[in-house]
Amino acid sequence: MKTTQKDQIELYKLIFTLNWEDPLSDEKALRIKSGDTIMTITSGGCNTLDFLLYDPKEIVTIDINPSQSFLLEMKMAAIKKLNYEQFIEFLGLLPSSTRIRQYHDVRVSLSEGAANFWDYHKKIIEKGFLNRGRYEVFVKYVGKLISIIQGSKRVTGLFSSETIDQQKQFYDTYWDTKRTRLIFDLFFNKYVLAKRGLKADYFHFDDGSSSFSESFFKKFRNAARNIPINGNYFLHLYLMGNYKSISDAPRYLHKEHFEIIKSRINRIKIFTKDAKKWLMTAPDCSIDCFSLSNICELMSTEDTSVLFNEVLRTSKNGGRICFRNLMIPREVPEGLRDKIIKDKELSKKLFESDRSFVYGKVDAYAIDK
Repeated sequence: MKTTQKDQIELYKLIFTLNWEDPLSDEKALRIKSGDTIMTITSGGCNTLDFLLYDPKEIVTIDINPSQSFLLEMKMAAIKKLNYEQFIEFLGLLPSSTRIRQYHDVRVSLSEGAANFWDYHKKIIEKGFLNRGRYEVFVKYVGKLISIIQGSKRVTGLFSSETIDQQKQFYDTYWDTKRTRLIFDLFFNKYVLAKRGLKADYFHFDDGSSSFSESFFKKFRNAARNIPINGNYFLHLYLMGNYKSISDAPRYLHKEHFEIIKSRINRIKIFTKDAKKWLMTAPDCSIDCFSLSNICELMSTEDTSVLFNEVLRTSKNGGRICFRNLMIPREVPEGLRDKIIKDKELSKKLFESDRSFVYGKVDAYAIDK
């Protein structure tokens, strides 16, 4: 990882093979309509692929990390070349002994850079590359340790709750313990997470917590206790290390959506670039929706201001934004808040219901030029 004074922090390793942003929050904030043009951050590519179900005209997906671009290229090439059952097997959601053979079929659709990257990582392909990023491997490892420390019955019992009241009662009885807090102190402190791809000095917090692990624990408690656990595949990933089932996973993985996504796959355009620099090349008033994740935490406050000035310039009037913070507080610059307007009520609802509980802010904005 490196940075210069005026540029976004650059990342090079394959950190994510999944999206850890809740697509339902983005969809509520963005209100995507048929024919919209969307800008999104690539990351694991899951949400970008999900957005195709709203029939956008085009999705421009950007990431400063070339490995994330190569990941999405692979997913897109596999969707183009394989049928649904082959696709699910190739990703690693079902057993398969033919992934390397499938890869050679898929490889012809990859760019030279992506082909070279995946040629070097054939061992990941052979195992099924979904859920194999540095962060996902860490989460799976921690999930196994949680099952040992808590006991498998406590973990599976939480997912057996049929109502929110049962879920709260189970959490209060079996999870609201010193043992649970110890897990977060041991595995979700800034030094351990820094080894998963983020520098230790990245982590800050402004929620009244005394440590990163305490802040993360508060968010986990809210998700495990107060947000319906049925359908929360993020929590299942954290505690069990996998999706509960293919039907309880991002929608691009569902069989009933596969042919729609295949037919629209070429509407996605991938760019490996600093997001603000890409925006500087985009025409005025050309984008309807911006899914920005928490990229401003990897920027200075000055570059955050540059980014949002470019968002305002390139947005159509009435454009919509979904913007997150993880730990470092970032906000729309004060001088732009009369034109980039936060929907405070919706933002509050998004934060409280966000299934991917790690974010400290999930906000919705609208452009009024």
